[in-house]
Amino acid sequence: MSGQSTPSLSASTSTLYDPDTPNERTHLLGKHKAVSEPLSPIISQDQDQDQDQEAQAAQEQGEEVEVYEPGKASFSQTLLNVLGDLIGTGLLACPVAVAYAGWVLGPIFLCMVCAVTLWTLKILIRIIEKDRRMRNFADVARYGLGERAERWITGIFVGDCCIWLIALIVLFSDTMEAVLPVFTSNQWKLVGAAVIIPLNFVPLRYLSYTSFLGVLSTWTLVCILIFTGLTSTSSPGSILHPSPTDLFPTHGWVKLGISFGLLLSGFGGHFLIPNLIRDMKNPKDADKVVDVAYGICMVVYALVAVWGYLMFGRDVSDEISRDLAKTPAFSPTMAKVAVWMVALNPLTKLPLGLTPLCDVVFSWFHLHPTVYLPLKPAPTLPPNSPTSPLTPSLASPSSSLQFFPELHTSKLERAHERRELLKKYVLRPAVSVILIILFILGALVLPSFETIMSIMGGGLSVVNCILIPIAAGSNLFGWKKVDKVIFGLASVVAVISVICAVLNDQNAGGGGGADQG
Repeated sequence: MSGQSTPSLSASTSTLYDPDTPNERTHLLGKHKAVSEPLSPIISQDQDQDQDQEAQAAQEQGEEVEVYEPGKASFSQTLLNVLGDLIGTGLLACPVAVAYAGWVLGPIFLCMVCAVTLWTLKILIRIIEKDRRMRNFADVARYGLGERAERWITGIFVGDCCIWLIALIVLFSDTMEAVLPVFTSNQWKLVGAAVIIPLNFVPLRYLSYTSFLGVLSTWTLVCILIFTGLTSTSSPGSILHPSPTDLFPTHGWVKLGISFGLLLSGFGGHFLIPNLIRDMKNPKDADKVVDVAYGICMVVYALVAVWGYLMFGRDVSDEISRDLAKTPAFSPTMAKVAVWMVALNPLTKLPLGLTPLCDVVFSWFHLHPTVYLPLKPAPTLPPNSPTSPLTPSLASPSSSLQFFPELHTSKLERAHERRELLKKYVLRPAVSVILIILFILGALVLPSFETIMSIMGGGLSVVNCILIPIAAGSNLFGWKKVDKVIFGLASVVAVISVICAVLNDQNAGGGGGADQG
């Protein structure tokens, strides 16, 4: 087998090794058997020097391959992580998105976003089923679209992750500044970084506990919203006396353009799903997981969107928690609880969102764990051979005892072990910390939550959650008429949403400048 050529290793589709069969490589490399015959009795002290040198040379030749380990996450752990991915910052912007679109278009947009993103998510799952070893969104896209598309797809994927993480940091800092004004918003960003860094080293399946806290905080906020709407007797903030609302858009074409992006930002977590499926104990349950998660999310999003719009009407803000704090009947205690729930939610999502991004960066720099496999097996002798090249002579000629071979570690193997320790304890942690610092700097530059969410939802999320899955799936399974129609409409929506998001930011800046003057 040493004469066969082996395929080259790449950052996203790496050569993998199955630890359950330690002497056999996966089909990417071809089968390679190590010593399989039983060792013969050692009956002589003489060693064949040529065979000994050949054995040592064989041990010095090898290559590093990535390890494929089956997932360990249960159904409930994966469901909590998917819910933690879907229910979050986008939920707070749902009421203002419906307000921008009106009662007629707003619910239609929400149902369209939910249905289309669930459909494209099922496409990603079908692609993953073809090869369970794919570890991230970039691998899935590369499998469906080929190596040429890998670079720009990975760039868009990284951009979407970065914008989402920056939005979480901005939401956390703004909320903490409101509930504990002992620090400014920028200072709270630094505090958030100190909390996020340790959580980033927790295994993915254990992050389901932080995801549970995030889901719990979301439901607490929803219950507070419902309770406040029912107990308030005056507008704004009352369901019994709703604020003025509109059937059709009245905020202008720019606001209507960003409404779709605001809604999509809540369902734009496709980039994390491949990592979660890879971490599942039973990946065949992935379809059921996303069905249950989307059913729960649709109920929560529709409830918050309708309830929040009725309570605050045309003047609802891009963060419903701010409006709750301004409600006359809102108790100070409940206000603190609501704000703390909003502040807690981003902290539970940031480690989860960092996982796929770190995974891609690790692939770029070849930092994933690997094992060392020799390219050539050590030469073996027949059972009745008088000498053994693997062990020194330890018995007399008349001895009939069998000895196991001494374990010799080659220079390349020792070097590989040192590199693995360096990657585990230095390089991978350093990459994670550097990424968090970069996100903090990005949050200082992009302080507008509404602009961040609309750019992420209207532009990058459309590409990652709709266009790329459709293109990858159609390339593998064939283009259908519905694929072409949705692909074309989504492309137009992406362009319009990004333009409207930029115009909205400019208008907000101009208005702010006028107010200050």
